[in-house]
Amino acid sequence: MSESILSPQLNLQELFDKPDHDLWMKLTEKVLNGAPFEKKVVTQTLEGFSLQPVYDRTTVEGNPMADTTPGEFPYIRGTAASGKLLESWEISQALLYPTPAEFNTALKEDLARGQDSVLLILDEDGRKGEEPSDQSGVNGTAIHSTADLKVALDGIDLDAFPLHIEAGSSAPAVAGALKAGGLQPQSGSVCMDPLAELAIHGVVPMDLSEARELQAGHVAWMAENFPGLRSVGVDASWSVNAGGNAVTELAIMLASAAESFRALVALGVDINLAASKAMVKLAIGGDFFMEVAKFRAARGLWAHLVKACGGEGDACKLYQFAATSSWQQTKLDPYVNLLRATSQGFSAVIGGVDAMRVDPFDAPFGLPDTFSRRIARNIQLVLRHEAHLNEVVDPAGGSWTIENLTRELSFRAWAQFQKIEKAGGLLAQLQDGTLQDELHDLARKQTSLLAQRRMVKVGSNQFAFPEEKKLPNRKPDSAQVLASSQESLKQVVAGRDQAALQQELSHLLNEGSMETMVNAIAKGATFSEVIDVTGSMQSARINPVVLGRLTLGYEDLREDLEAYVALGNETPSILMAQMGPVKQHKIRSDFSQEFLKPSGFKVDASQSFDRAADAARAVVDARADVTVICSTDDTYPELVPEFAKAVKAGSPDTIILVAGLLPDLTEEFKAAGVDDFIHLRANNLDLLKDLHAKTGVAQ
Repeated sequence: MSESILSPQLNLQELFDKPDHDLWMKLTEKVLNGAPFEKKVVTQTLEGFSLQPVYDRTTVEGNPMADTTPGEFPYIRGTAASGKLLESWEISQALLYPTPAEFNTALKEDLARGQDSVLLILDEDGRKGEEPSDQSGVNGTAIHSTADLKVALDGIDLDAFPLHIEAGSSAPAVAGALKAGGLQPQSGSVCMDPLAELAIHGVVPMDLSEARELQAGHVAWMAENFPGLRSVGVDASWSVNAGGNAVTELAIMLASAAESFRALVALGVDINLAASKAMVKLAIGGDFFMEVAKFRAARGLWAHLVKACGGEGDACKLYQFAATSSWQQTKLDPYVNLLRATSQGFSAVIGGVDAMRVDPFDAPFGLPDTFSRRIARNIQLVLRHEAHLNEVVDPAGGSWTIENLTRELSFRAWAQFQKIEKAGGLLAQLQDGTLQDELHDLARKQTSLLAQRRMVKVGSNQFAFPEEKKLPNRKPDSAQVLASSQESLKQVVAGRDQAALQQELSHLLNEGSMETMVNAIAKGATFSEVIDVTGSMQSARINPVVLGRLTLGYEDLREDLEAYVALGNETPSILMAQMGPVKQHKIRSDFSQEFLKPSGFKVDASQSFDRAADAARAVVDARADVTVICSTDDTYPELVPEFAKAVKAGSPDTIILVAGLLPDLTEEFKAAGVDDFIHLRANNLDLLKDLHAKTGVAQ
């Protein structure tokens, strides 16, 4: 290499030809050898976008979002000029332990090992403002009084760690309990979001107009008593966990915020206060580039929405709390959830979130253990301390792919938001079921792609590992938690002045202010008592959205098999009838084995046969439940009929599959005894369900 090439005056433009897109297209088309460019090279996303294989400078020309500065409106490139360098994202963690004492123990362990933000989630009863029931300790911690809250946060330095409490409809009561208990967090959130509670749980324990009045009082009171805490919740994460995509989630975020702002402003809350005290919660999906663009687009969309509502300055800056999506997690080969969470966490940090919760890989099985919590936490610690992602301002900025996606997402989400607004708003669409139906359709589209193996979930529909040792379910003992909660409340009741409490509850009934609520809580009132008094007897109810996991269909297959074997039955067997030399059957045999493994059945591919009669005899002698004949299209006309007739004669119940599809011979093969065909266009999940039904596994 000459010195001139290594000189400080190196000029790459002189050394290399200028990239030519037309030339690249010609070369690519030559490699494709006539295959359609759009189908082979262009990627279609769930949102309906076409991702090109190559982007160049022309894709950002005329894109105003790409020509912005970090720290300046509309904040697409970040709300601070220094990015996360001076103030990194918060490392949070969901500790869904059922009792306050268990939560406190786990929290202290994790704060000492890298977690730097407290997240307390109330259980199903607590979020609805109800007394302890058989739902006690489900999906959160049983917190019903100031005493419970003090136990949960005992010994926690709330000056050092932000405190986020997800309390649902009980948020104002929980805020009052913080005050009554002498707990003074300096940052964090105790947010109220009636629409999210209604969407997720289907009920809010009061009329929605009363909920908005309570929310308005909560926002004003929090601003005065806990100025460092956020109080307006805008949770759109549930849409993703119900099957929604990035466009849907952003549109719901905007619609929810717009509806809250209108209600709060009408009740006397200044728009700048409402917007600056808001916390937006978004889920992290599985499409890496789409998620990066989504979190960037969310900031720009928020800024424009707040400005359109009359807000200005810092009120236009979005605070995002991101959580890995339960929709993306699986019970099958659950350690792969670690890899999914790593990719999701990486995309959220690149997108510039302000706080993040990474759920443990074993979350679908219930309560995490120390190991799974540590690994989930370490994902964020590695991203911060080893990948140094907090030291780069807008690491996605300048990427033509990301900039283009950010723009496309923004316009598409705003258009869908306007559509929701024209239809009467988010509440109206939840009440008439329109949004639930839309999310159901989006979920069904994804499950259909998964069933056809046009979408891959490692360990579920491809690369299955049936031999894995299943993780134990660690669900809380609701009866035990209920007894503990009732005992705690019994002690609270025994230690309070009942007459003084009744007087405060009467004041609350007449005045309904946050101050009277706090006074009642200070006198020993439980959360359910103050919520009951605050609202009327009329609860707001709708059909909630259906939350789930993408891979539930495949999980059901394996659970049916486990139940079948638990009754003393043998795991059904599949014998691969591989015909001829290896080169004749290997490709189809490998494909078929991979296709069938998610069933959980035992697959035997140890034998090859030269004659159809020998293969059929082996299937009958092995008493195989299923057999797959694997060969070539040229040999099938001779092999398949003989093989199928011989197998059915010796073992009528054996299911015969053919690896491949010959449309002209399908009926002839079926007449000979073939039950089905394995091929690229076959619906994997439907075929496996059929095998389970025919072998007696499905109950």
